[in-house]
Amino acid sequence: MSTDTSTGEQISLQPVLRDTAQDSGPLPNRASTRDTREMVAHVAAARPAAVARVVEALTGPGVHGREVTELLQWVAVLAKEVVGDCDAAGVTVLKDGTPFTSAWTDERTLAVDRDQYDADEGPCLHAAREGVCVRVTVSESMQAWPEFTQAAVADGVRAFLACPLVVDDQRFGALNLYSHSLDGFSDDDEAVATLISRIATGLVAGQLQQHRSATLISQLEEAIASRAVIEQAKGAVAVVRRISPDDAFGVLRTVSQDTNVKLREVAARTLADFGALPNRAG
Repeated sequence: MSTDTSTGEQISLQPVLRDTAQDSGPLPNRASTRDTREMVAHVAAARPAAVARVVEALTGPGVHGREVTELLQWVAVLAKEVVGDCDAAGVTVLKDGTPFTSAWTDERTLAVDRDQYDADEGPCLHAAREGVCVRVTVSESMQAWPEFTQAAVADGVRAFLACPLVVDDQRFGALNLYSHSLDGFSDDDEAVATLISRIATGLVAGQLQQHRSATLISQLEEAIASRAVIEQAKGAVAVVRRISPDDAFGVLRTVSQDTNVKLREVAARTLADFGALPNRAG
């Protein structure tokens, strides 16, 4: 038992772990044997609009031809849009066992992910490493991962939902969702998030089949190299336009989507343009 400092209520702190390899309850996303069509049928009864949006976004023309890192960014943005009280979302990828954030919706995602990596514990790392879906409130998380949870609370997060990403039996990461709500994520939220993660892994698998000579990790390694460029470009846009880093990232992402140019290339071009400004002024 522990006390929720916001309410003073005594709460049981046993984390809610959803094992994707075993049906442990009524939710469709707890059974790995169920295919996507069956999951859609179950989840659609409670969240028809959300399911329709997920299917449209992840099966439409917008995903065709995108590389793995771009697909994961697309997935993170979609999850934040359609999953209940989600305030931030991202994708953690494991490279040789070391986690890094491949996709994120805002600065908060990076901060909370970094809290987990520094503490080497947390719901998203558990989901990625163990292949299970994790859904916990802050009070439940406190007993399981106290060091991480204390840092996450300081970042304003009160609930966590993480769904594993698995391709060809290879656990390569997790879809991470964070909320400010003390009530946490619902069963329906978990179902929608699991639907997103399963379709996403199917997209990743399909992309890898088109590039048989490339491994999953070799494609994901691009995220490490490109992240620094994206962060620099985001900072430059924020300064020049006098907007927040999150809004600056949105500008870069919109340009990428509208022009069908990879995000890292948009970032590199942005930095090149900004670097030429002094010469043009002179």
